[in-house]
Amino acid sequence: MVRPKSPSNLFRKRGFFMITNKDIKDYKRDGVICIRNAISDQLIEVSRRGIGQSIAKPGRFFRDYTATDSPARYIFEFWNWWNIRELEELAFDNSIASMVASIIEAEKVLLLMDQWFHREAGSTNAATWHHDEPYFDFFEGKKCVVWFPLEDTQILDGLTFIRGSHRWNKLFMAQNFATGKAFQGHTKNYSQMSNFSDLTKLKLSWDMKKGDCLIFDFRTIHRATLHTGPSSTAVSRISFRYGDKDVIFKPRGPWTAELSSFLIQAGQKVDSPLKCPYLPVIFDSRNH
Repeated sequence: MVRPKSPSNLFRKRGFFMITNKDIKDYKRDGVICIRNAISDQLIEVSRRGIGQSIAKPGRFFRDYTATDSPARYIFEFWNWWNIRELEELAFDNSIASMVASIIEAEKVLLLMDQWFHREAGSTNAATWHHDEPYFDFFEGKKCVVWFPLEDTQILDGLTFIRGSHRWNKLFMAQNFATGKAFQGHTKNYSQMSNFSDLTKLKLSWDMKKGDCLIFDFRTIHRATLHTGPSSTAVSRISFRYGDKDVIFKPRGPWTAELSSFLIQAGQKVDSPLKCPYLPVIFDSRNH
């Protein structure tokens, strides 16, 4: 197993984006917030190069979730920052990490996962309703996702959220995005995902400019707004998942077995706080 090297400049400083008390209040209430002009042009360009290299040389966690009847691909890859220099630079950029620390009010922030998505023009499938919590072996603590497009994005090409769904205290079954069906092995603690057709007034989505980002709770239900019809243009997205020092690693079920095994082989202990080369601390308030 190739272990990630320790970045020579762990906390890269490019300036801090100021988070307001209103931002924090909105995030706690809605489970998602749109931050304007948060991602620099330089980081957008770094993202493009990183995705391009990742597509050209796919790693272990590359996935092609293209529907069988789709004329164009829907692909993504995760946990690849230690293989692609540009993705490492992006993952450890302090302007993003400090923004996350402010939003979730954490003294220490760990990187749980890097991920990119690419949907080719004409692709007919994308993420259906889901929340991130049941897809991963991370329990307790505060966990969030930072998601941003690499181009100006209209509502139809973005994400739609169910406002406040992170406070429902309810877990829904993880689904295979290629088939739209739930993975096998869920316990009675997981509910069948709904289409939420009766919650129109609770749905949130945004037109986004290049440089804008979304920050949302692991439990906030969301989907690709245009989740069935063909996309008119190719779109690329970056997402990072983060947690605070109170997050615990615990294998969730057979659908996360590959990820569980990967982290355990890297030294992560079960039912323990996160301590693994692939789950690094990327922000510590003691260093600022």
